[in-house]
Amino acid sequence: MEGGKRCRQGSGQGTEPRPLVSIITAVFNGVETLEATIRSVVNQTFRNFEFIIVDGGSTDGTIDLLKQHAEQIDYWISEKDNGIYDALNKGIDLARGDWLYFIGADDRLVDNSVLQRFFAQPIDSEFLYGDVYWGENGKTWAGEFHPERFYDQNICQQAIFYHRKLFQRLGKFDLSYRLVADWVFNMKAFGKKSTKPTYFDSIVAVYSLDGMSTDVWDEKFLKTRDKLFICSFGVWAYLRFKTPALFEKAKKHSPKLRAVVNFIMGNR
Repeated sequence: MEGGKRCRQGSGQGTEPRPLVSIITAVFNGVETLEATIRSVVNQTFRNFEFIIVDGGSTDGTIDLLKQHAEQIDYWISEKDNGIYDALNKGIDLARGDWLYFIGADDRLVDNSVLQRFFAQPIDSEFLYGDVYWGENGKTWAGEFHPERFYDQNICQQAIFYHRKLFQRLGKFDLSYRLVADWVFNMKAFGKKSTKPTYFDSIVAVYSLDGMSTDVWDEKFLKTRDKLFICSFGVWAYLRFKTPALFEKAKKHSPKLRAVVNFIMGNR
């Protein structure tokens, strides 16, 4: 099942103004929250965007809501998927924009001028990011990132605008990471010099804390995190922040090393 403005005769590809931002939402049974998400998108003052919604076969009235907004949504599709990242990958394939932005069906853009703040000026970057409100409590996440932060923290996906070139070079989200595929992608993208990540001290969205991965860890990510970090940022970046912890661990299990350290410290 599908709908939206693209389905009307004459809405061909290649006529959109540039830069075009593709806003992609994945949803499954989200009728209670999706309305607010839609309104936050369609009310943007910067009009060079398309809105794509990928539904996973909802049965709660979401489809009826999509039909009600058929004149505001560029394209929507409803079919079974293999989880949220599979749905987002479908959105990437459907997108026609230069830039891609992903927003959950229970999140919303913080105000009507978000796109204007990011895209009203020339851009020399392939990865733009700002901050989000972490739930409805007014707290923000998470400021400017550097490589070492990625070991324990991720940039909220709702704070990032990705240039489509990144997906062309790096591929789409890895479905084997069922909960944090965006974290894996962000590490890879941030580690490329050509990406030129650019931070905006600006709130992009209100991120719902009801999301699936707010308090659950991805076991594969935990097992492969060190390798992912080294492949993305290099071994020296890894050692810069891991060496003290590794040294303490080695000292604990090596009497000789502990004796040497104690001798040195005692002679200071």
